[in-house]
Amino acid sequence: MKEAHFPRLFEPARLGEVRLKNRIVMLPMGTAYASVIGEVTQKTIDHYVARARGGVGLIVLGGTSPFSMPGLNRLVLYDDRFLAGHYELVEAVHAHGVPIGIQFNHAGRQWYPWALEGRQPVSASDIALAPQGQHPFPKPRPLEKEEMYQIMDRWAEAAGRAKKVGYDMVEIHAAHGYLIEQFLSPRTNKRTDEYGGSLENRMRFALELLERVKRVVGDSYPIGFRFSAEEFVEDGITIKDSPAMAKLFEAAGAAYLSVSCGTYESQDKSIDVMRLPEGWKQYLWEAIEKAVGIPVIAGGGLRTPAFCEDILAQGKADFIGLARPLLADPDWPRKARDGRTEDIRPCISCLECLSGSPRRRLGGGARRCSVNPAAGREAEFTLDSDPGFMELKPAAIRKRVMVVGGGPAGMEAASIAALRGHDVTLYDKGRELGGALLLASAAPGKAPIANFNNYLKTQVDKAKVKVSLETEVTPERVRREKPDVVVVATGGRPEMPESLKRPNCVSALEVLSGKAPVTDKKVVVVGGGMVGLEAAEYLAHRGNKVTVIKRSPRFAPDMEAHNRHATIQALSEAGVTLQARREALEAVEGGLLAIDLDSGQQTIIAADVVVIALGAAPDRGLAEAMESEVPEIYTVGDCNEPRIIMEAVYEGSRVARRI
Repeated sequence: MKEAHFPRLFEPARLGEVRLKNRIVMLPMGTAYASVIGEVTQKTIDHYVARARGGVGLIVLGGTSPFSMPGLNRLVLYDDRFLAGHYELVEAVHAHGVPIGIQFNHAGRQWYPWALEGRQPVSASDIALAPQGQHPFPKPRPLEKEEMYQIMDRWAEAAGRAKKVGYDMVEIHAAHGYLIEQFLSPRTNKRTDEYGGSLENRMRFALELLERVKRVVGDSYPIGFRFSAEEFVEDGITIKDSPAMAKLFEAAGAAYLSVSCGTYESQDKSIDVMRLPEGWKQYLWEAIEKAVGIPVIAGGGLRTPAFCEDILAQGKADFIGLARPLLADPDWPRKARDGRTEDIRPCISCLECLSGSPRRRLGGGARRCSVNPAAGREAEFTLDSDPGFMELKPAAIRKRVMVVGGGPAGMEAASIAALRGHDVTLYDKGRELGGALLLASAAPGKAPIANFNNYLKTQVDKAKVKVSLETEVTPERVRREKPDVVVVATGGRPEMPESLKRPNCVSALEVLSGKAPVTDKKVVVVGGGMVGLEAAEYLAHRGNKVTVIKRSPRFAPDMEAHNRHATIQALSEAGVTLQARREALEAVEGGLLAIDLDSGQQTIIAADVVVIALGAAPDRGLAEAMESEVPEIYTVGDCNEPRIIMEAVYEGSRVARRI
């Protein structure tokens, strides 16, 4: 029976001998939910079961090593003692009618220095890595042939274990600059033996590996490759080379090709930073699809069912690969199948789920999601079909709930509380809901945040939350309405030093909100954090000549590394000047008096307008005034401490479950 919504997306298909109920593949992502020695944990199982229940056609387990522990809490399968956990995982996913594959990888020169424990990394050649936004990695040594054969054997043994516990297929990671790609790429392979030089020689390591794996698992067991069709680095793999590579993979017996791009040196492309448009990689998928007869999985930067349907309908790929969209909403497939696309929690490509995020590093590396507080907390936030995002326990006592502030924390709290059966009214002093999301989405390249804001507003409406806009909530109003619960989500207020409170000064928030329009002016932005850089790019796109100053040597340390790299590159292209180690002393007529913190020299930076982006302070006035007068009062989001979307959504959802 054909699906009424997105018929190509929900058409049954096969990868090798494995039958899929639809053409949606969960691409491999490491989660860091494993135990300290790399075992499958219940958290791991809960995470993948949630995606199986959400209706995906195939899950490919990512981040698994056939060798020693590659990093903190990463899955391994290099020994039989790890079989039991993998068996439990496979059984749990199969119980929902979903096949599951496992991807194996060796990082080569991209092994993180802190995980090497004093060892020298290995690669095809001795070319060191300088990844985007990070210090150079240690110089690797070229692998000896005997070591290469040992790696192949260990890989094949791990594949045998995977087949033994019931994985339906194995994927070989030959993308994103890891060891196999280090052999494939002319940039990193300078060998003069039979494993270097021509394309056929550079392919030899990968194809011999495939042959050894097949000896163990058999020719009928599906083995796929994930590979980069374009590296976006000098002397690297290009789309001129990759169709020929794809043909060699096919001739050697690969069951499918999962097509990606990039390396650690071009990681903004491989992981799709926020400013990249949906589907920008389709020329890569299409070129590989035309070159081979085996199935091609398109993946990276895809977000919406309609776009994915078009990729399949136009014959640019055979399957759709989703990674972070399924982290954001495990029910993405089921909601698409049912035509409820407005209920899909959209991935905003903030990349806070990646290891480069300051938040993830502080949290020990476990994967979290800005828009989905249930990611990594599936046992606590159990997923179910209705209301589509989380199974919500009905409130034991129905309460009158007043939510003050219509930003992400307030909207999340209001909709979840209403779905639990409470009588909820959401107040905001603005003309529309969104709060900080409205400002964050105003800067160039931030459209995905507007999509999330629209999602939250839709859920508030569907939950039948009463909304009162342009309403200032005072203590007197709270006393008059006598709610049972008050959730304060009043956000933060901009920090404005007295020396910068002058007629020519405005806050970055006033600029981004449109309250202080600035065009064709000389502008200096004081503060080089995330908001300061966003305001600078916004202003540059409106014809302003912009300079940004910052006390510290590093701009936007609060920003996720890859989006930061892309933003600074965009600022350079827009002609924005960045001046580090400068401190604003005072706004003066004609500009800003600033001091060079290294030389001590004071200068006036000429400017018509001074934009202040020095952070925000929590707005806790209402909470402090009412804390002893309301039976239950909670604070969520930036009124606790100005942070990012992730904390706001989590706190709003968590509080709504308590009341």
